[in-house]
Amino acid sequence: MLPMNSVLARVLIDDDPQVDSLAARLTDGKSSDRERAVALHDYVRDEIRFGFTPHFYAMTAADVLSARIGYAHTKATLFIALLRAVGIEARQQFVDLEATIWHGLLDLHTPFVDHSYTEVRLGGAWIGTDSYVVDQRLFRAAQAALRARRAARGYGVVATARPDWDGRTPNFVQFCANDPETTRHRWGAFPDVAAFYEATLDAWNRRDDVARVVYPLAALTANQAAEALRSGGPSAARSRLRTA
Repeated sequence: MLPMNSVLARVLIDDDPQVDSLAARLTDGKSSDRERAVALHDYVRDEIRFGFTPHFYAMTAADVLSARIGYAHTKATLFIALLRAVGIEARQQFVDLEATIWHGLLDLHTPFVDHSYTEVRLGGAWIGTDSYVVDQRLFRAAQAALRARRAARGYGVVATARPDWDGRTPNFVQFCANDPETTRHRWGAFPDVAAFYEATLDAWNRRDDVARVVYPLAALTANQAAEALRSGGPSAARSRLRTA
């Protein structure tokens, strides 16, 4: 795991033999870039469960693969590294979202949270997606919880979203591309999340000195709430949050 003072000195979406080997194995037998991209998407979605580490975004692709847990920034780091390992062009786009997207899991006491999604170059077009961010088990539980609350977003998902991506059209579970009310700003593409935070002074969730103290507990609480939701539904998640 990268110590914080070295994050800006290295590229987080780095070449790594384990990542390269995994990408080759997951795409073996796939006949097109689109099929390869979808296979990698589905792996990141379900084999890297949604959640946080105390390091939040300060993780290389190999770190994310080892931890087997991630959220929008870190899952994008791994997804892009896997795509590039098999020769598919990809980039990381940054926006901010209403913090209500994390309601029920995490509260960083900001009105917006930083978010990133991946654009994949397929068929001559850039196709955006973040539907790899939330594992399907949590996704199903989250949408059931939103239906029960009659809420539009929370628990890491949008109520009307779907977790499947076909590699042909944009698809999102957190970012609402056509809903400017939930997005304050679109920052554009950056080489990786470390470069985004280095360049964006108005970012909401930079790991400063205070955040490095707060984030480990926040990560633990969010992960417990997510696992309770996967296992027992929204009432179990609320109970876990109250006792955390």
